[in-house]
Amino acid sequence: MSSSAHLRLARYFIGLSEGDHWVYFDLLCHAGTWLALVWYLRRDVWAVLTSPKKIALFSLALVPLVPAYFLLKPLRLAFSAPSYTGYFLLATSALLFFASRMRALTVSSPQWRSVLCIGMMQALALLPGISRSGSTISAARLCGWSWMDGARFSFLLAVPTILGGEALESYQLLKSASPIPFSWAALAVGFVASFALGLLTVRFVFRLYEKGAVLPFVWYCASIGLVMLWVFHG
Repeated sequence: MSSSAHLRLARYFIGLSEGDHWVYFDLLCHAGTWLALVWYLRRDVWAVLTSPKKIALFSLALVPLVPAYFLLKPLRLAFSAPSYTGYFLLATSALLFFASRMRALTVSSPQWRSVLCIGMMQALALLPGISRSGSTISAARLCGWSWMDGARFSFLLAVPTILGGEALESYQLLKSASPIPFSWAALAVGFVASFALGLLTVRFVFRLYEKGAVLPFVWYCASIGLVMLWVFHG
């Protein structure tokens, strides 16, 4: 499920109002998740960095993200309100469910067409509420990959994607020179909590994908999506 949706939903139930000032806190939470991902996949990350072929494949998957960031900006701004998040979560749920009906083919090695398709689906995840991992893993499955191969490629692809997003958002914040509305202690707690939860979550997610048990993600996204629709439209 989208990490942004989790943060928005948590703020709502705690009783905190939305606003641009949360960008700082969200960035630190995403950074903690990124570090947890890198630590868990450290051997795979090193294998990619030492293989020119793998570097080329992951670079190809990142290509659609660059133009999409600018082309989808009007849509991202238009649908940035939390009231739309529930619809996108239901869309993620439907995509995962459709992919679960597909039978995996034998894919000896990632082909550039399927890698590009996965990259295009990742670009759609720029829309708030669309799960990046859910959309990319579903795309891999629709291209004939196994759930485990798709999950591993998706989470490895998240390493440069999250890092690039963090760098871009941090640059824009520094450029705006706006004051940080949180104490360093609060930011540190958010970072450590997201890192610890990220380590636990990624282990759990890989175990489920290893068994091909994707339906829990389908019902989870659908349930949270319906909750958000009830919260903001009920």
